[in-house]
Amino acid sequence: MSQSVTPEELKELQDIRKAIYETISILGDLNYRKTLINLELEGIKVVVKENATKERELLSSFGKKYGDGSINPETGEIKPM
Repeated sequence: MSQSVTPEELKELQDIRKAIYETISILGDLNYRKTLINLELEGIKVVVKENATKERELLSSFGKKYGDGSINPETGEIKPM
């Protein structure tokens, strides 16, 4: 004759396993979303690098045209160095 756990013990085991599976599911979902966010961040980094390069090139052209100085981005005023 085989033994069995009590119905309460069985329910407790089943509840724990259910919680484990739900937690694993949530973890998988979070990792998926993390992957999507990381991909989006990589795209944003590319845009930032492109814009920084454009700005550097534009400022360099200003330097050649107007000489060394700093440019007020609000007014366009150039202060020579």
